[in-house]
Amino acid sequence: MIEKKIRIRVPKESKVRAELQMEIDSCCPFCKSSDVGHFEIHHIDDNPANNYKINLILVCPTCHSKITKGDINPIDVMEKKIALMTNTPKTASNATKIINFNSRIKNAVIGDNNNVSIKEIRKTIKQKYPEGSIGFDTVKANYIGHLINRYNEYKEYEVGKEAMNYGRFGASLKSIFRIAPTRTIYNVPINRFEELVSIIQSHISKTKLARVKGKNHKNYSTYEEYKNQAG
Repeated sequence: MIEKKIRIRVPKESKVRAELQMEIDSCCPFCKSSDVGHFEIHHIDDNPANNYKINLILVCPTCHSKITKGDINPIDVMEKKIALMTNTPKTASNATKIINFNSRIKNAVIGDNNNVSIKEIRKTIKQKYPEGSIGFDTVKANYIGHLINRYNEYKEYEVGKEAMNYGRFGASLKSIFRIAPTRTIYNVPINRFEELVSIIQSHISKTKLARVKGKNHKNYSTYEEYKNQAG
């Protein structure tokens, strides 16, 4: 009999997601996609109840699917996480992180059963988005990501996972706000944040799943609720 996995919500998920996004510099560590609003949190040891941050990595939906299917080797995922954690400036001679796992990587269980010793020096994070854009405000950017993810979840109910094009909605939003193809929706000026939020929320409410659940069902968090949760 296969043991059923117990999924436990990541405590302060919004805050953890922001930290994981900073760790990967807002780019998928495997394919370098920068559409971070669609990214998903992957549990490296495949244990959804193990929510230690060392066991979590933020990846795009495509690479997450490849990891789940085994197209991306679990050992490669582990090594990528270690590389991200040990990514320090080359100019700092003592900027090292030492990570020791008691178990072998292929059988690693990350958490209290492993010794993790880290010595690090803070490094300056280069801001990916210009000041005055939504992407410059981490909480606002993550809320937009939350809404886009919710829309994709609801839309997936209509068309099925195999037929789902996760980038289509983001592309349509970029078209509405006249964002260049080489940029993302997070380049929208911050003074248009409420307008963008209203458009995404409207699209969520018009999905088939939202109609099935009815008007009294809460389909997404408000920005204030999200902000308080992130804090």
